[in-house]
Amino acid sequence: MYRLFRTLPLIFILLLAGCRMPVIIVGQGFVFGETQAAVYAGGYLFEINEDFSEVFWPVPAPGHSFDGWTEICKTLYGPCELSLNRQLWSEDEEIPLGARFRSNYAGPLELSNYQYYWSESEQTLNVPATSIVLSGAHPADTPRYFMAPPNMSVIIPGERVAGEYRFRLGDTPFSEEDFWLFVSSTDTEGRIATVSIEFGLDDQVKANQLKPHSRTTPWGNALARCASANNVFQLCTLNNLPFLGTATTDPGVRDIMQRTVVSHGWMGQRFSQVLQQLPPDMLQLFRGVTAVVIGAKIRPAFYTQATGAIYLDPQDLWLTPAERNTINWEPDFRSGFGSSLNFISAELYLAGNSPAWFPSDLYEAWETRSLEDIIWPVANLLSHELAHANDAMPPAQLGLVSGRDTPLDATFRAESESSTARLYSTYPLRSNLLDELGGVLFRGDPASFVIQALSPTDVGFEFAQDDANALYAYSSPYEDTAMLVEEVLTNYYFGLNRMVSFLEVPASQDPSCTEYTLRWGVRNRAAEPAVRERARLVLANILDEADVSRYLDNLPATEDLERGIGLCESLERLSNNNGTVPGRFIAPPELARIQARRFDTHREMRDHAGRGRIHRDYR
Repeated sequence: MYRLFRTLPLIFILLLAGCRMPVIIVGQGFVFGETQAAVYAGGYLFEINEDFSEVFWPVPAPGHSFDGWTEICKTLYGPCELSLNRQLWSEDEEIPLGARFRSNYAGPLELSNYQYYWSESEQTLNVPATSIVLSGAHPADTPRYFMAPPNMSVIIPGERVAGEYRFRLGDTPFSEEDFWLFVSSTDTEGRIATVSIEFGLDDQVKANQLKPHSRTTPWGNALARCASANNVFQLCTLNNLPFLGTATTDPGVRDIMQRTVVSHGWMGQRFSQVLQQLPPDMLQLFRGVTAVVIGAKIRPAFYTQATGAIYLDPQDLWLTPAERNTINWEPDFRSGFGSSLNFISAELYLAGNSPAWFPSDLYEAWETRSLEDIIWPVANLLSHELAHANDAMPPAQLGLVSGRDTPLDATFRAESESSTARLYSTYPLRSNLLDELGGVLFRGDPASFVIQALSPTDVGFEFAQDDANALYAYSSPYEDTAMLVEEVLTNYYFGLNRMVSFLEVPASQDPSCTEYTLRWGVRNRAAEPAVRERARLVLANILDEADVSRYLDNLPATEDLERGIGLCESLERLSNNNGTVPGRFIAPPELARIQARRFDTHREMRDHAGRGRIHRDYR
């Protein structure tokens, strides 16, 4: 039932001793005086010596809800309207104005997006009302808008002026880029709550379900809390949990495991075993993260600049059926993009002429794996996700970050120095057709008649004219960067070669490998001169090495796959043949689904972290 909040305002004629009214807050939030447009935090003391009238509104912290008033107005749920005159404010008593707030608010009130601009002349941040996407607010209430830096040490109420809300910064120690919008309102279920932009982590990680892998980690009190922060006002500063590269310039397995939190103990044990098998200098890539999170509900793996952490899917780590059974195996229905096109893209890593590994979710529930089965796929995954981390926070910038910043602050300020920014100012991709195709395959855009008519030969020839190493590069500039790093490092450290190909759609419902006719394909695309130079540029920045020739010089030459025959036949005819293709056939549509699912999550996390901010368009 909808609770009273405006229909029956209560006017208290107060008999206050000495007219002292302290503000007492239980939980996280503050009280807003609507008449004076003033913010009153816990501990504020009203000393009233003149006629007084005010309407107080309880404002929970973002992600919290209002649980009720205490003392004054304790019989109401909503605004507390107080009034007293001279006869009464001369008394000598003290009655608190208390508000109680509750954490873990989960809707229906939701702030999805907003835009803002800075007025230098007025010294105001201005948010057009039409840019605010707020859902779940009760139609009888008027939302209250505020802005604050992540630590909420300065809270500025918004003033409605024509078609926008204005926030006057005044004399604060913060810049306009430090402020974020949050909204307090009664929701459609009658609860007063406050919301801000969320990062989309709440469904996958919760602090009370995570525990540090290391019992001796000095970051034990911060890891789970900081890695599960779901809005900007919950973020930790880098004083609380710094980037690993600011704590050590040469991270080892122990350093990484002290930053690892897990939902189940075996996940940390297995991750540590994999790390011990990796080349030691590959661990340098962990400099750009604050934490590693492995949880049963994470699917698939991703990095977010909001927390500066990487989140790993334990599907990639299990060895036994018992371990497998602790993981969330709900089907992922989000990745059917491009299923109606006239071609199939097939991209995978090869050991010789054979697929280097079998996808973890295609094993039967009763099967087991060895440690050797997971080292290559986990290492390849890490090279991709850690490329994102070091793209967002270049190692050369680590010495410039402030401990007072959050990871989100630091990565926004480093954006112009990122590998992606440098890549697209120097060697941007050129194909408008493949950019449009990327929107269909990875962003869910509708397919135009031109895209629907593309044959695998058309796509292959268009791909050959540009300088990407993967079709996935056309999903976003950030994935373009990560794919270049991933292919080069996977070859350098493990000798695996990446294949990209475009196939005909078979006519049968359950086709064999030979029925996927290959119309265009290559192995080691990164060795093409123009692609190699793009990889050189991003590697130098992500690895913080002036000369990255050692990673590129041993790349095998690009080799064409034979066209007009089945995929497996074409693989068997590659040079350096190491035998027949393994009996486990990976259907090309499954490879495409895995890739689309990965980007869907990456895009979602990047969009959440960037809402309310102004980003450069690198296209």
